[in-house]
Amino acid sequence: MNKLKVIQIGVGGFGQSWLTILKEFAEIELVALVDVDAINIQNAKNVLNDKSVQTFQNHIDAFEQVPADIAIIITPPQTHKQLALDALEAGMYVFMEKPITHTFEEAIELANQAKQYEKFIMISQNYRWRPEIEAIKNCIQEGTIGVVEYGEWNFRRATKFGGWRDQYSEILIEDMSIHHFDLLRHILGKEPSSIFAKSMKPSWSWFGGNGVASAIINFDYTLINYFGSWVTRGKETSWNGEVRLVGSKGIVELIDDVPMITLEDGITTELELPNMRYTDREFSIYEMIQAIKENRKPITHLEDNLKSFAIVGGALQSIKKGEEVTIFESITTKATK
Repeated sequence: MNKLKVIQIGVGGFGQSWLTILKEFAEIELVALVDVDAINIQNAKNVLNDKSVQTFQNHIDAFEQVPADIAIIITPPQTHKQLALDALEAGMYVFMEKPITHTFEEAIELANQAKQYEKFIMISQNYRWRPEIEAIKNCIQEGTIGVVEYGEWNFRRATKFGGWRDQYSEILIEDMSIHHFDLLRHILGKEPSSIFAKSMKPSWSWFGGNGVASAIINFDYTLINYFGSWVTRGKETSWNGEVRLVGSKGIVELIDDVPMITLEDGITTELELPNMRYTDREFSIYEMIQAIKENRKPITHLEDNLKSFAIVGGALQSIKKGEEVTIFESITTKATK
C-alpha cells in the first residue's frame, strides 16, 4: 500500500506536537498544512523543514488543490463539524482531536450528516492507548478482582492554557473529563445509565468557567465517584488521574501511573505492563492507518465516541438541572441507526 497522503488542519502549539508524530510515520506523507494564522504556518514549516509540503490559510483551497487521503483536524472544537464535513465532501477520511464538537447536539448532527459519505471519522482518544491503562483494563476484563461494584476516579491539576478554553462555562467537563469518561467505558466494558453532576468556580480560578466538578455515574450497577479540578493546590495527579476500582475479589488502583492490585489476601502487587508497539497518540494514528488498510472502522470511530461524549452531555444537563439525569440509550444510538 502506498503512503497515505495527509492534510493537517491546525498547526498551532498542539498541532505542532502532532507534526512531530506524523512526520515519523513511514506510512504517512504530509502533503499540506492549513492554519488561519500565518505565524503558526511559519512555525510549523520550521518544525517540518520540508519544502515539499504546501501551506494554506483556507482549508477549502487545500482540499481543492492537493489530493489527499486523510484530513487531520487539530483545531478548537467549535470548528470541527464544518471542517469534518468539508473533508468528507472532498473524499477524505477524517481524524480529529477530541471532543467531537463543541456540543453533544452538534456531534449528533455531524454523525447524521456523515452517513451520506463512505469514508469514516475517527476521534483520537489517546489516553486509552497507554500501558498502565491497558494493564488495568486487562485485569478487569479477565475478572481478576471479580465484578467491579464501585470505584473512584480523581483528577487534580493546576493547568493554565489561555485562549479559547478560557471561554468555556464548564471547562473541566467540556474539555478534559471526556478522556476519563471514555476510559471508564473502555476499562469497564460497560455503558453508562445515569449521572448526577455539580460544578463550581473557586475564587482563585484563572478560568472563565467552572474548573472543578464532581459526578456520580452509574455503569450498569457499577457506581463511580468522579472528581476533577483544573485549579488544584498541592500535589497534582497525572493526566490519567488516580483510579480505584473495587471488585468482589479485590481492588485495582492506579496511583502516579503505577497500576497495582490487592486481592483478598491483603497483598499488594504491581501489575505487569503490556508491551505495546505504539502508545498514546502514536497508537491513535496507527489505528487510523490500520483501519483504512483493513477496510474497517477504527475502534474510536465517531459513532462509538458519541457514547463517551454522551456522558459529557449528561453531566452538563445534570449541572444545569441540579438533578440526576438518565443517559438514554436512544440518545447514544440516535446517530448510529
